[in-house]
Amino acid sequence: MSTASTSEFPPKILSDIYQILGDLQQKHLDLGLSPKLVRALHLMCEQPKLAATLNITQLAPHTGISPASLTRLAKALGLSGFPALQALFTQAYTQPKRFYSQNAHHLLQSQTQHLQTQIHAYCETLQALPRHWAAEDLEMAVFHLCHARRIRIAGRRQSYGLAVSLSYMLGLIRDNVAVVGAAGEGQAQTLTELKGQDLVVVLGMRPYSRDTVVFAQIARQQGIPILALTDTKASPLVPLADTALFAPCDSPLYTNSMLAAYVLMEVLLLHTARRLGEPVVKRLSAREEMINRLNDEF
Repeated sequence: MSTASTSEFPPKILSDIYQILGDLQQKHLDLGLSPKLVRALHLMCEQPKLAATLNITQLAPHTGISPASLTRLAKALGLSGFPALQALFTQAYTQPKRFYSQNAHHLLQSQTQHLQTQIHAYCETLQALPRHWAAEDLEMAVFHLCHARRIRIAGRRQSYGLAVSLSYMLGLIRDNVAVVGAAGEGQAQTLTELKGQDLVVVLGMRPYSRDTVVFAQIARQQGIPILALTDTKASPLVPLADTALFAPCDSPLYTNSMLAAYVLMEVLLLHTARRLGEPVVKRLSAREEMINRLNDEF
């Protein structure tokens, strides 16, 4: 097992499985699994409902390996067998979700209420941000943002606000950027229209939206490149993405902190603007001229 891995081993909850898969795919973890077994785990994470509900004989054809190989996979993960592996998927589907109320309970019980302490915690999160992704992943993300023919950005709940902000700021410096679901453009229309030259950006933090994950699953099946902006390698968006960048969202707040995600977005936009070069200045100048003609600045 590689020391670069941060995975919980053996896995205790479903997010540990996603973390292990991310480490396997990024070569941070070596469990002696064949590419076929890693691919099977990937497919289970892509379709967790099937992994949670089908028996081993029914699931095997969906993963491309035999029932015996599914058992070997489970044991390689440090589990007693396939039932223990399936239980992690089943548990995630049957346990009631209490993310927000549990966070609020911890908030009310916390003794850490000093303003300076709270601000210091946020600053530490931002200072650690560059350690959460590799330079080559940032470079690839910028490449896609510059060269994709069309870009569609998807996010639900809090992440919808991120999607709108990213769409607006990116749309200032390049054409063909929009939010999925905005102005009547729904998921079905987006997935029908986009091709391999385009890009889907998916945003999602705990608790992850099933809507966003399913959208990413279908986009992947359609051969549309995917850039994921998410919180950890345990995110279900990671196995679906061509490139993933991470922004930690832990905070004392009753919901997720979006601070690091906004900073990550701005870093991406800074690098994208520099890569696009002089046409960015011309495009922004044209935008300013139109704003002046509309007399829209006070």
